[in-house]
This record gives sequence, C-alpha cells and structure tokens, in this order.
Amino acid sequence: MWIDTAWKARRLRPAAALALPLIFASPLAMAQQDGWGVAVPNDAAVAAAAPDTTETPAALPAGDEPRTPADEAPAAAEPVAAGSATAELAHAQPAEVSERTTRFRTAALMAASIGGTLAYGWAKWWQDGFGGGFKTANEGWFGQDTRYGGADKLGHAMFAYTGARVLTQAFEWAGNDPTTALKLGLWTSVGTLMGVELIDGFSRKWRFSKEDAVANLAGGALAYLLERNPELDALIDLRLQYSPSGGRQFDPFGDYSNQRYLLVLKASGVPAFKQHPLFKYLEINLGYGARNFDTDSRALTTPTRHAYFGISLNLSELLRNTVYKGNASPTRTQRVTETFFEFMQIPAATMQSDHVIR
Repeated sequence: MWIDTAWKARRLRPAAALALPLIFASPLAMAQQDGWGVAVPNDAAVAAAAPDTTETPAALPAGDEPRTPADEAPAAAEPVAAGSATAELAHAQPAEVSERTTRFRTAALMAASIGGTLAYGWAKWWQDGFGGGFKTANEGWFGQDTRYGGADKLGHAMFAYTGARVLTQAFEWAGNDPTTALKLGLWTSVGTLMGVELIDGFSRKWRFSKEDAVANLAGGALAYLLERNPELDALIDLRLQYSPSGGRQFDPFGDYSNQRYLLVLKASGVPAFKQHPLFKYLEINLGYGARNFDTDSRALTTPTRHAYFGISLNLSELLRNTVYKGNASPTRTQRVTETFFEFMQIPAATMQSDHVIR
C-alpha cells in the first residue's frame, strides 16, 4: 500500500522529471530562426561567402556550361500547414553548423535532460535507497476508485508529449536534420520518463506503474504523429488548462483538482475555414478533469470526474492577424507566445459546459 505522503509527492513528479530539459530546450527552440549561439560554417559556406577574385576563363570546353548562383540554390522547402507554432519551427532553417558543433550541442541537450533528471531524482525521490527487488503497483486508470481519477495519467501523457515536441525543435537547432531531431526528441523525453518509472520499481519508496508507462508512450506517440503530419498539427492541439480555486496555491502541475486536459480542434486548420474572417479564430474543446480526489479534499467532499465541451478563441491566430500582422517572418516574441498557447489553454478565452461523469 502507498502512504499518503508518497502519493502527495508523486503528484509533482511528472512535472519535475521534465522541468530541466524543457527549461533548457525552450529558448533553444525559439532561437532556431534567430541564430542564437555561434554557428560554425563549413568549408562550403566559407567559400561561398568569400569574394570572387578569379578571372573568367576565355572559353569552356564543349558541353561545360557556366553555372550561375541559381544553379546552386537549394530546392524550395516543402510547404507546411500554417496555424501551428511547432509546424513553423519544425521547418525553420537554422544557421548552418559544423558536424562537430552538432555533436556537441546534441550531447549537451541529452546530458541536461537525462543527467539533470537523474541528479534531481537521487536528491529528491530516491533518497531512501533501493532494495527488495522490482516492485509494481496497479494504479488503475479513470475510475472513481482511483487515486486521482486519471488526471495523473493525463499529466504523464501531456509532459511526454510536450517534452518530445520542444526537445525535437531543440535538437533541430543543434544542427540535426528534422527526422533525426524527432527521433532524439522522442527518445529523450519518453525515455527519461520511462527511466524514472523503472528506477521507481527498484526503490524502497516508489513502485513501477504500468499505467504511467503506457501514458508516457501515448504522449510520445501523439507527438510523433503531429510532428510527421503538419496538416494534422495545424488542426489539433493538446493543452492543459489550469485555474486555481478554493483558496489553493498556484500549482498548475500538482493541483489535479483544478486541471483540465483538452483536445482542441482549430478551425484555422480546416481549409474551408482557413481564410474565413470569423470562423478561423474559433476552436472546439473536448476535455476531462477530476476534482477533489486528493487526500485533503476527500475528507470534506465526494470526488467527481468531469467531461468538458466548449468553444474557445484561437489566440495565436488572433495575434497573428492583429499584433503581428505584416511581419515578414515570425518574431522571437511571436514564436514564444504561439508555442505557449499551443500547450496551455487560457481560461478566459474559452466557454465550456461541465458534465459530471456518474
């Protein structure tokens, strides 16, 4: 059996497990188009940048046509669907870096993500040590008799998803091609969370949860699906909505009672509505939340599970067509705000109906 103090502490662990990599990777992903850091050009780039001091030959052998700069231009980038901050970042062209710099940046990102999480875990989670073999716990999913009504499982999926997407952009900033960056982002995000679960199984205080492991994989799978399908990414967001109530402290990652996990469908991702002057700003929300499942609330009231349905305002699309209208390319501030709105739902920008699940 789990003790109450362990359950309370466990609420914060999905957030803490990815806090370091997300804090470290987010500015790198945002910097991808701004060229932060020192980009080390390769020999070809140096040669291209140097002034041309050679003389034009008097004649060329038959069949050897002179090449123009247009002949050397790279192929046009593959068009992507608009309306998604990560879709725009995914196809941004970072400053060209050397292979050595790419390896260094990639290793630094992985060290910060994995090493930082393990160091934090040894200091905060596993200080009681290990022993007793590998232990598991059957925590259940979304039932009324579960510890948090399933909100903790959605939290695992959300953090695996967010971590994979942000780290993918960070690895692309490091100089990796998009396919390699996606693989690295998935392995680092999901692998870190899965590693924490496995270590839990050998610790004296915690247990391995197969439900948490499945949730981690589900979040990573959704990240992979949207990264590989820009049109779908422009249509769908997975967001966390948080609004503290009942005198609770602001704790968006541990306060399950005031969390809502939303699947958002954006009209701007539908070709028929993309250019509509009104509909392109609208979204449909489908969500789930669990209230009063924590130990303190159970003593005062009955835990309840909730399904939400509503509409919201696409703040990224609104800002893109007002504040940022006319920009030749997204500014750093625009990319930061759009990425935030892609993962977080502002309560004031949505109207939802609340249905208690019996």
